Amino acid sequence: MAAKKVAGNPTGASLGFSLLELVIVLALIAVLLTIAVPSYRQYVQRAERAEAIRLMLTIAECQERIRAETGFYDTTQCLDGVSHSSYNFRLQSTGLPSSSGFAVTAEPGNIEGNDCGTLSLDHTGARGITSGSGTVSACWGGR
Repeated sequence: MAAKKVAGNPTGASLGFSLLELVIVLALIAVLLTIAVPSYRQYVQRAERAEAIRLMLTIAECQERIRAETGFYDTTQCLDGVSHSSYNFRLQSTGLPSSSGFAVTAEPGNIEGNDCGTLSLDHTGARGITSGSGTVSACWGGR
């Protein structure tokens, strides 16, 4: 950026930004970034968790549809086409006989900063988490 000379300036000094002004602007940008980045990460984490919950409910719905048609749960089905970049899904049978119940879990790939840990949902509709720092109602978002 070229500095301008002021015609009425007797010293002939150029106008522009001083080093102190630039340092102040950079410090303000740094402060704003320290506030914005963690908030953005929390937002992304909540969005990923909401998508994982949606997929878990879709899997549970598929299992209930199978039970309505056949009279039992089939945990070998319903995971086809279910993928998420941040969560790994597992579907397992619970109870005896093995077709009398199911549990679906969503384990986060990145545990760092995740208050909820692994999310779980079973055939009775019971929701759970594995972390001690979060609550079920906060992690499941009122669902």
